[in-house]
Amino acid sequence: MMQKKVQQQYFTRDREGVFRTSEGFDTVAKSPSLDPTFIKSVLHPYCVYKAPQELLTRGETNEALFPESFLVFHADNGELVIGRSIYIGADFTGQRSASFTHQYVVPKDGKEPFVREPNRLFRIRGFQSSYDIREGKSLPELDAVDYDPGYEEADQEKLLAELGIDAQLFQQLVYAVMSSVTNKRKVYIALDTDISASAAKAKALLEVIYRCIPYAIRRLLGFMTFNSEPESKHNVHVVFVEKGSLRLPDRRIDKDYIFDFPNKRFLNTELPASECVYFETVWNWRQDQEQLRQLFDFFELALAGLGGQVAQAVAVYCQLAELYAIEQGDEALYEANRTGTMQGILTYLTAETAERKERLKDLFIRLLRKEASDGGGQPAADYVGSLLDYYAFAGQGEKALLIQCFVVFIHRASSIKGEGMERSVAIYDQLIQRDSVFGLVMKALHKQSAPTAEQYIVYRMNKVSSVEGLQKETDFWLTHAGELVLVRFFSNEVLKKIKLLLQARDAQKRIELISTLFRYFDQVPDRYGKREYDDFIGQLKLEIQLELLGELELNQLRYEDAIRLRFMVDPIDPELLQNMNKSSRQSLILLGILYRMLTLEPGEEAEALEAFQSLGPMELDKVQETLQRLLADRLDAGRFRALTYAFYQPDADPDRGYAASVYNYDRMLEYIAANTAGTGLMYDFLLWSAEDDRFLDAKGDMNPNYRAAVAKYFDRHDPAAFRQKPVREQLLATGNASFAALFQTIKLKQSPAWVRLLVKNKRKLIRSGLIALPVFVLLLVVLWNPIGNWLASFGPPPEIAVEALPETATAMNLALKAAVKGEAAETGKVQLFLNGKYMGNGAMNTTVMLHDGENVFEFKAVNRGGTSSEVVTKKVTYNMPAPVVKHGAIPDTSKTGSVTITATATDPNDPSPAIFINGQQVGQGSVSYALALVPGDNPVEIKAGNKYGKSSETIKKTIKYTAAVSTSSTSVPKR
Repeated sequence: MMQKKVQQQYFTRDREGVFRTSEGFDTVAKSPSLDPTFIKSVLHPYCVYKAPQELLTRGETNEALFPESFLVFHADNGELVIGRSIYIGADFTGQRSASFTHQYVVPKDGKEPFVREPNRLFRIRGFQSSYDIREGKSLPELDAVDYDPGYEEADQEKLLAELGIDAQLFQQLVYAVMSSVTNKRKVYIALDTDISASAAKAKALLEVIYRCIPYAIRRLLGFMTFNSEPESKHNVHVVFVEKGSLRLPDRRIDKDYIFDFPNKRFLNTELPASECVYFETVWNWRQDQEQLRQLFDFFELALAGLGGQVAQAVAVYCQLAELYAIEQGDEALYEANRTGTMQGILTYLTAETAERKERLKDLFIRLLRKEASDGGGQPAADYVGSLLDYYAFAGQGEKALLIQCFVVFIHRASSIKGEGMERSVAIYDQLIQRDSVFGLVMKALHKQSAPTAEQYIVYRMNKVSSVEGLQKETDFWLTHAGELVLVRFFSNEVLKKIKLLLQARDAQKRIELISTLFRYFDQVPDRYGKREYDDFIGQLKLEIQLELLGELELNQLRYEDAIRLRFMVDPIDPELLQNMNKSSRQSLILLGILYRMLTLEPGEEAEALEAFQSLGPMELDKVQETLQRLLADRLDAGRFRALTYAFYQPDADPDRGYAASVYNYDRMLEYIAANTAGTGLMYDFLLWSAEDDRFLDAKGDMNPNYRAAVAKYFDRHDPAAFRQKPVREQLLATGNASFAALFQTIKLKQSPAWVRLLVKNKRKLIRSGLIALPVFVLLLVVLWNPIGNWLASFGPPPEIAVEALPETATAMNLALKAAVKGEAAETGKVQLFLNGKYMGNGAMNTTVMLHDGENVFEFKAVNRGGTSSEVVTKKVTYNMPAPVVKHGAIPDTSKTGSVTITATATDPNDPSPAIFINGQQVGQGSVSYALALVPGDNPVEIKAGNKYGKSSETIKKTIKYTAAVSTSSTSVPKR
């Protein structure tokens, strides 16, 4: 693609122009490719020359004494505009003054040489001062703009001295110019020079400043070397103005940068509060263009890929100038701000740009090596953080160096007497943020200085104060530094902490904590997917169990504790048994048997019996006592099977299997009676035992010893059980005939004497009853209703249950429901009344219409004996909504004798509310009404009312009626 060329335009006052056919200011010639719209909208506003007031006031006619105005700005489309405007004493007419402007437009992709080489801007040799339009309106497109390549640094020193600009003022000028590019504040400068020479001096000063400004600022900077007064122009940041034009105070410019050299007034020109190396650097190198070029090239390298806004910030160059100085060997700057330097490098060095910024990488690594080799230095935590940021995109060799440096820093910090741990922890805290880095550092640290690594493990373990904390701490090491977990030192520290956590705890709490740890340790290998953790976990579990068994006693156990011991006894770890002494081994076996009894399932009785038979008398007593104690307050049908073993007697006659002598039935039933009084669980147990071989003989009948024990139980503890219908029905429903026979016997024994007498004389009583029965039935039929009513009068009054009602209703219709409570409701003989009105028998369900305000409802019930209930009073408030009326447009004035008024009314309780206009009903629901008017003000009042007497708010309007005046034309006689 062919590169665009430099375009030109001439602008002055002439007979005609490119865009106008009459005389006036206009473009008189331009390059063919220069867009007309661009010329008129962008270039023309900058073709204005404002002559100095000093020369105009004295009537100066010598054009040579008028300063030229050199203008440079970057257009919004990225093109660079370079122009010069000069004063012309007489235009083509010879009667008026004018100006002539010559502008170059450099394409966006061709302006970089102008940015980097100031001579191309400030030493252009091709500016024209006049043009004869008769030569045509077309100007050539240029491949390049002719300029003077020479520059004398010595001349700038004379200039600065002549203008009275010392080091501080120069730095303030550079700072103001750089800042103006981004903060929308202009720089206005008035030099203390002769007006005719002011523009040349301004241009020369600007060139010196321009050479001290980074490329990124130059790519945006716009400036003008002369204007008669301070004036804000788009994309122009620096303006040199006529001496005396900066009249302060002036609200238009009081926030801008003001350099008024004639009056020694400098406003808003202070340098940043923090020291900035950049300004001092460019001052010192102002005469060394090569040094400045290398500095700015470093800036370009550092800022590559970071975006324009970063490159426009003054603070960025303060930081970059410092980094450049450090790179060039000024390590004192690094020593003064180690962390800031490393973080500063990383501001410009990212994973995406690292490959293109080798200088910054080299600087970072060089400073890191210096830090590591400096035996007296101790990096701050943020310094370590910057190293971790670099690690994210470092090469393999650099990563290895970083890991070694971290080890060195930690070891160095730990060696500081009195505060070593605190210093090293700050480094550790940074490393933890990167799992992989922390693990590699700890691995290397343990290899090179195991005591230092172990010191940190101890430090972290000392902070653990709970089992949950220990789990989190173990997770931390498994996640961040898994290899260190396998070190014996770590296991020992975990065990120490566990023992410490178990101290001063009761047995229940110890079991709870250890159970929690066991569940956690069981999940570790699978959670982290590393089978190498198995040995570590196994050793911890073994030590924990030994610690628990050392102080565990059966008589201290609660039911929940015994169940929690599953982790240890189901099944029992053979390795655990091998590492126990005899006493601990026996305790573990007893715990296992106890757990098995408490969790016994059908089909496991044979194994349970075998386990019991293996116990000696003392061990058996201990297990059974514990079993009885644990089941005492939680007996239910699911634990009957386990309960039997609490009263098992293997030494009676083991060859008889489930023979009666093997179980102590008396003690068993006494135990159940003592611990389930008032629950009815004994009856469930009796029915359950009727189907269990332990309570039956070889024929399936009730074991004689058990039969005696049951009979004894009812005699001692439950002598009236069979007088209760539910108990009687429950027990007699057994499917075992021998049990049913026993229960029948006990039932008769517990019956009243007259029942027992009745059973004994049953035949005689039947014969007598057959004779008396007809007479009894006849009397009952005749006297049933009178007697019933009479009896009802002595009974309790009925009770009413009224369904809840709202305090405030939202609808007019309200449902009322009420019913009689208790057995009286079933008879249907109780009458219900609402506000004295009979509503039905037993229950009522009706809907009433509410009136506006409070509604009172009184409910009462009367039984057939005439007994009344208490009156139940309910109150419901209903705020009836008023109708809503709307009207059509009503004019404020009228010139006709009547107007038509339309209105509609709506109401949730009335489909057709009445509509009133001026107190007269004119319709319902919707109306159109012709209202006659009288001259003057006519009041209009509109309202609506529903059939329940509720009215809307009145709408009030006024119509002013002015009658039209009739006119006729009259002739005026001519004189």
